[in-house]
Amino acid sequence: MAFTAVVRITGAGRLADFRERLRWLLVRDPDAEDYTEHHAAGTLEYRFTPKKGIPFPVLTEVSGDFPELRVEAEWNHDGIAGRAIIENGRLVDEQTAGSGEPGVAITVGEEGRLDLAFICEHEGDGWIGYAASADRHTFFRYRDGALKLVEPDEADEALEEVAFRLVDEWLWYDEEAAPTERAHYSQYGYPVRGANLKSSKLALLRRRSEPYSTLDAHAASLREALIAQWLKQA
Repeated sequence: MAFTAVVRITGAGRLADFRERLRWLLVRDPDAEDYTEHHAAGTLEYRFTPKKGIPFPVLTEVSGDFPELRVEAEWNHDGIAGRAIIENGRLVDEQTAGSGEPGVAITVGEEGRLDLAFICEHEGDGWIGYAASADRHTFFRYRDGALKLVEPDEADEALEEVAFRLVDEWLWYDEEAAPTERAHYSQYGYPVRGANLKSSKLALLRRRSEPYSTLDAHAASLREALIAQWLKQA
């Protein structure tokens, strides 16, 4: 399915200057993708059909220079709809919704360190999922309050499919070439570790005081078990 996105900038402020600054940065970004402009009085609107993702690092950077303006992005990617709002260079709201969408939780530490990223989805009466920190990763199953860790070479197709969803959207690894990701990390002054947040996500979350989560209430005990029995056992 297609990946489509619309970004709107509104507010009583310097819209024309915002437009020029954004254009200047996108022209110089080697990974910038094509977009079209559909502006109206009091609103800038950009439409994307991205292959790599919405240019959140650039939007966040420009937003920091124009705190009076509101940046709102809406997208649909393979049936998953999402919305993010950026103000003064900070993510102030993000929502995603989709049929059967897995729950995701992300915690970022100092210097962009990936403290914990995990994804889980229902399988029968329990959960299956994948978790990663900056220096290790695991698959898991959770049922009746019991967590079972699964080694990567023992993961079945269902576990691998769930993991790919997290990795495709959120993560990149030091074993990858990833020149653009490395360049963004260098600009932030952050070291590259074994597993890392993609720069588009890091740009949104690095100034956020609370961890990001789309987990429902039923996954709280799973998260606690994963932290106690895996993350803190390093």
